[in-house]
Amino acid sequence: FRYAEIPREMLASGDWIVPHFNGLHYFEKPVLGYWINALAIALLGQNAFAVRLPSALAVGCTAWIVFCLVRRFGGGSVAGILGALSLLTCFEVYGIGVFNLLDSMLSLFVTASMGSFLFAHMETMPSQKKGFLALTGLFCGLAFLTKGFIAVAVPAVAILPFVLWEGRWRELFRVLWIPILSAILIALPWCVMIYRREPDFWRYFFWIEHVHRFMSDNPQHPNPPWFFVPVMIVGGLPWIA
Repeated sequence: FRYAEIPREMLASGDWIVPHFNGLHYFEKPVLGYWINALAIALLGQNAFAVRLPSALAVGCTAWIVFCLVRRFGGGSVAGILGALSLLTCFEVYGIGVFNLLDSMLSLFVTASMGSFLFAHMETMPSQKKGFLALTGLFCGLAFLTKGFIAVAVPAVAILPFVLWEGRWRELFRVLWIPILSAILIALPWCVMIYRREPDFWRYFFWIEHVHRFMSDNPQHPNPPWFFVPVMIVGGLPWIA
């Protein structure tokens, strides 16, 4: 409901900078997911199909990226099609893909970022390598505008160990400025605009939504350490078998 009402209020008020929920400031997430949902509502009307369509398209685009990666690096077109279909028919992916959440858009941009980095890593032509690195940063910036700092954390915990394993960490330091600059250029305009309109946004978003929620004795979604084990098992059905 939130991710439909906030975009509806954006359209009604004309305020595309500061998210509002029932007329109150809503600082839990950045703005890109609301923009995309608002565009769907503007084009298709205020209905369930409109607010669920961006999630479905995001999952479809993620599957296309998986197809491209597997076709290029993992065994050709048939393997790519099987990989994409396996992703689309996992229980959790399918469920999120038909539900109005920001997670599918975040997954799309993170997958695109990591896929772009892999293409850059495998590329031998300097100009094309720089282009793929710029895409890596661009998609990181879009992921950040969708759901915040996790957009940086997820690629980092995968890419950095991979580069160290490959023994190419020196090269990483030489080209790291390209994705960083690209991500900043994408995210900075709205970051500045929200600060000028609502200076308290970044304090709340960084401290309350990230540090405090992680360190608090009373978190918003308390669960034991093994919580995601059954989630991943069930969510990966039927292909986890």
